[in-house]
Amino acid sequence: MAESEVGGAAGRVLVVDDDEGLARFVVEILTDAGHHAEAAPGAAAARRRVESDQYDVVVTDLRMPGESGLDLIAWLRRYDPRIAVLAVTAFGSLETAVQAMRLGAADYIPKPFEPSALLLAVDKSLRAHSMRAEIERLREEADDRYGFDAMVAESAVMRELVGVARRVAEHRGSVLLQGPSGAGKEVMARAIHQASRRRARPFVVIPCGAVPDAALDREVFGHWDASAGEPAVYRPGLLREADGGTVLVDEIADLPMALQVKLVRLMSLGEVWPAGGGRAVPVDVRVIAATQHDLRQSVAAGLFREDLFYRLSAVEMVIPPLTDRVDDIVPLAERFLAGAGARLGRRVGPFSKAAAQLLAGYAWPGNVRELEHAVERAATVAAGPEVMPEDFPPSLRQPRGHDFLDEAAARAMTISDLEMAYARRVLIKNGGNKKKTARLLGIDRRTLYRWLGEREEPAEPDEG
Repeated sequence: MAESEVGGAAGRVLVVDDDEGLARFVVEILTDAGHHAEAAPGAAAARRRVESDQYDVVVTDLRMPGESGLDLIAWLRRYDPRIAVLAVTAFGSLETAVQAMRLGAADYIPKPFEPSALLLAVDKSLRAHSMRAEIERLREEADDRYGFDAMVAESAVMRELVGVARRVAEHRGSVLLQGPSGAGKEVMARAIHQASRRRARPFVVIPCGAVPDAALDREVFGHWDASAGEPAVYRPGLLREADGGTVLVDEIADLPMALQVKLVRLMSLGEVWPAGGGRAVPVDVRVIAATQHDLRQSVAAGLFREDLFYRLSAVEMVIPPLTDRVDDIVPLAERFLAGAGARLGRRVGPFSKAAAQLLAGYAWPGNVRELEHAVERAATVAAGPEVMPEDFPPSLRQPRGHDFLDEAAARAMTISDLEMAYARRVLIKNGGNKKKTARLLGIDRRTLYRWLGEREEPAEPDEG
């Protein structure tokens, strides 16, 4: 856009007035200032112009024959709220001006007005319009990167979790996300924030396990800095930086007991107690906590406060390991491959059939994080038109024969968990053919569907 004489961006302005001479005068003022301005003799003509063309600002008189300027403002709010409206009122008609503002006018200009006052009002509206457009662009960009629609949720368990998270996002309550390291807890937390009413405010991560206990109090809750002979100055911590937004307390099981008390105070009273004395500071944040540990066991062992656990677990969600979301593995890998190709500045992939089978059949003890790193490595070294199995790290191509049981023991999997995981693994090896898989496992298909948590489907042939 070109620049107007008063320094703002030039815009498209529609002037609505039944006084032809005054409308022409206003159009000349705006045109001389660098704006593209047109005139319409009344509300009906203005509506036709707006429906057939695009305008940034509408400057309308309020008293006109037939439909009034107030009627036009109300229609514009419904038709396209992005259009800024400036109401021109007769001297002393403050009540009408207030009514115009209530209907959605951005500002009003009393008659008679100076050209400079008109230009300032138009430029102010254009700057606000530009800011709203930029905010909307950033929101759409954040949705594309962090929103629920950006999440890969092909598996039934993840589709169900995303459905719950969408409903949770609309409320203010705390959320407890549990699941193994690298499963995507932070991704889920960001999506909840992005879908909430706090999306325009900060999302701040507090990495409890990455900050030494001695510094954690000051880093999280802030501190009062008192110099000799000077009044104490408040140095805000991460919680204050997240004011109005969402804070993810990552690995909350590592939060020292003394700071757990402070977190309870924040959640109950909406204030933090900074280190170094002084007074409490009000903070408004939504708390999402994440951990790979079982907090119930920590409470039973006296390592975690019971009152904090119950405050956090108003909504409790478990993000499953990647081995329990086999349907997500290849779609996630394809997403990571596209991102890696963009960073490398060249087209990479797709995965060969053998590479996709390798990905789907691996145990992924590091979960989504390990998958992303493996795909990044493959994208970097791949030389052919397809990503091949040999492009992946050797550890991925030569898994240890006992990895499955080692992982099962480490995760304390139940027999039911083992049944489901093993059935899925054999199903993958058989190309998704459930009848053949059931026969190899020595069970009927109804039992297989029960193990997989799926509804029974019509009979299928032996060859997938």
